[in-house]
Amino acid sequence: MDKLDKLFDRMTRDMMHYFIAGGLAEPDGLVRTVEFFLSFIDKGKLSNKLLDEAVVKDALIHHIPKHMPLFIDESFYAYQILLDLYSALYHEKIITEEQCKDMQYFIYLNKTAFLTRMSNPNYWSKTKLAIMDEWREGNFEVEDPYNVEHYNLEEPPQKNIPNNILKFPGQKNKNEVTSYFVRVDLKGYKPPIWRRLQIPSGITYERLHRILQIAFGWEDRHLHSFFVDRTKMIGPDDLEMPQFSEEQRLIDEDFQKGVKIEYIYDFGCDWTHRIVVEKVVLDDLVRLGYAVCVKAKGDTPLEDSRGEEVWKEFILSETNELLQQE
Repeated sequence: MDKLDKLFDRMTRDMMHYFIAGGLAEPDGLVRTVEFFLSFIDKGKLSNKLLDEAVVKDALIHHIPKHMPLFIDESFYAYQILLDLYSALYHEKIITEEQCKDMQYFIYLNKTAFLTRMSNPNYWSKTKLAIMDEWREGNFEVEDPYNVEHYNLEEPPQKNIPNNILKFPGQKNKNEVTSYFVRVDLKGYKPPIWRRLQIPSGITYERLHRILQIAFGWEDRHLHSFFVDRTKMIGPDDLEMPQFSEEQRLIDEDFQKGVKIEYIYDFGCDWTHRIVVEKVVLDDLVRLGYAVCVKAKGDTPLEDSRGEEVWKEFILSETNELLQQE
């Protein structure tokens, strides 16, 4: 048994642990990640290039995100299995303990960039987009590969408009956004499943997440994230990979007529919702304090039922009662 075979034999136990504990559909994604990484670094030769930070970084934040098709939950374990790879290299006496710790720390420093790009279609090749499209049964538009060298992860700074001006009695802001009408489609279904909602302005993406959970009858038991125009990722702070925090970012920063936003719930089943802002309501005399489902079509799949065609009945009146209580 050569060094490479011994290495994979040692790592098999870790892969099976992530497969079972993480609830992955199959461990193949982890195996492919390690094979791709080693092949890119030096064609699987286990050479000193594995310690070359420039080469490793190129693999981590450019080539693996661009070419390796993985679901978002698999990407978390792919990151972990790359850390385990260096542990295995140390235990097989291919690298020293100090080299192992140094490279694991270097990979940790690139964790955010790696996970962000693994989940952001702007970094994917045409082939990866097509594969993910097929896997997720969604509607990704296959485009030319985005030039990652010119992609800026940081959003351009915006001027903060002061909001501390005292109003005289009777003074009213003109063109003040008070609510939005949005249509939300659960992708991949014919006949379509959708909800039309009126949502108050000034709410966070965290609250929007709760509204969508109610509108589609989900149980909020899985991870989720938002993608705005395929360039911004917004999610909970504990997800460790979003560019923007849903607890802090307001929907008003992105909601404009015609803008398209994707909301992905459950990174295993990948329930993907397309949000389209249909109308921006200005200067409404009655300001909503809660969301309202004004129209809907289609029952919702049961939680964790991808591929089983099991449905949960949608009742508009009950949904609106829950939205009012939210």
